[in-house]
Amino acid sequence: MSPTIWIVLAVAGIGVAIGLYAIIRRQRYVRSLRERGWTFNGSPTWDAVAQLANPPFGLGFVRKPDDQITGSTGAGRPFQVIEYGSEHWKGWVGMVTLSRRLPELWIIGGQTQLRYGVTATSVPAPQQLGPGWKVGALDQAFGAAVMTPQLCERLTVMAAKQPGLNLSIDGDQLVVLDPPRKDPAVLAEWLDQLAAIADAVDATPLDQWIQPARPSRLTFYQHPEWYWVGVDDSLLETTRVTRSGHSHSTSDVIRGRDGNGPPFVAFTHEWKTTRTESYTDSEGRSQTRQVTENHSEAVLGFQLPVRMPALSVGRKGFGRGISFESGAFNEKFKVTADDTKFAYDVIHPRQMEYLIAGPPAPFEVDGDWVWFSPGEHSHEVIEHSSAFLIGFLTRVPRFVWRNLGLPDTPYPALLSGVSQT
Repeated sequence: MSPTIWIVLAVAGIGVAIGLYAIIRRQRYVRSLRERGWTFNGSPTWDAVAQLANPPFGLGFVRKPDDQITGSTGAGRPFQVIEYGSEHWKGWVGMVTLSRRLPELWIIGGQTQLRYGVTATSVPAPQQLGPGWKVGALDQAFGAAVMTPQLCERLTVMAAKQPGLNLSIDGDQLVVLDPPRKDPAVLAEWLDQLAAIADAVDATPLDQWIQPARPSRLTFYQHPEWYWVGVDDSLLETTRVTRSGHSHSTSDVIRGRDGNGPPFVAFTHEWKTTRTESYTDSEGRSQTRQVTENHSEAVLGFQLPVRMPALSVGRKGFGRGISFESGAFNEKFKVTADDTKFAYDVIHPRQMEYLIAGPPAPFEVDGDWVWFSPGEHSHEVIEHSSAFLIGFLTRVPRFVWRNLGLPDTPYPALLSGVSQT
């Protein structure tokens, strides 16, 4: 045989050997886990992370749980160690179960930064922890109550072996990034240290902050009433989507609401178009062929409690819209409506100030729905549009809602200083 063939065979043999070594090593690792009474699952379902909503969980539409180890610590506390990936983060997470569901809390050691997407108020770190520690919570009183001397002592012990400790409370789970999972013996010791921290949290009187159980479904960070649906092609018959073309489908369907705001549905709509085009082949003959193109659009709609006259608000472009008393508003926005008086009632001076201060994606009121044209389907776009629309509807005067047949505004003034006369 030629030298080239020998080289190819040698490379192939090395590849096979490496593959066999990886398989044998993984089998030994899994066997060592099971010898400890733990369970290994190479293909966990969404249920493994369905109750988790704080970063790295609860963000984005791509969420991939992978290898999972479950069992109990030496003291009998349930634990989970799982590989997890999203658009924003990929790695391993370890957690033990607490006795109560508690509010969000973050404890970060060393120079480690808060996890992507986290919004929390800084709580002074106890001096017992030493320099470099950061503590964050949405409820400062809760954050202060958790940070007992006993907890600080156990955090310091664990941080001595894991510098840059990145710990959080997510419901009834005490969660830490980057567990030492390669050596089961080291992992067992680490889990016992994490369980000791959980013991300190459980021993602290925190019952006044107990949180309600979350539904068993994929939710979103800071939006407990949002939930993942995935696919729902029935929406193609009931929502405003492009009707032309063929092979229509939905993906990344999200439903929910924010507080007392209007419920929404958001998803990506995909479809195809096929056309016949003429071309000349290499021999100069005229031919035809079918060309199929893929298309997609982001769909975002909020359902109102009552039908409204048609109204659209978009960025200033071609064509004339309704003229308002604010020149600054007229330069930025184009408003059209079937009922001009209704437009003037809704787009009053305070509403114009609100729109100028935080311009939304173009939107249109159509019956009892408000449809946005966001340009993309993302967690951030839904969040921004929902917050904007609540503020917009809050500023619709009471007499407008009464004229539409409601006894009063369905969206009370949640924002300070908003008049609804």
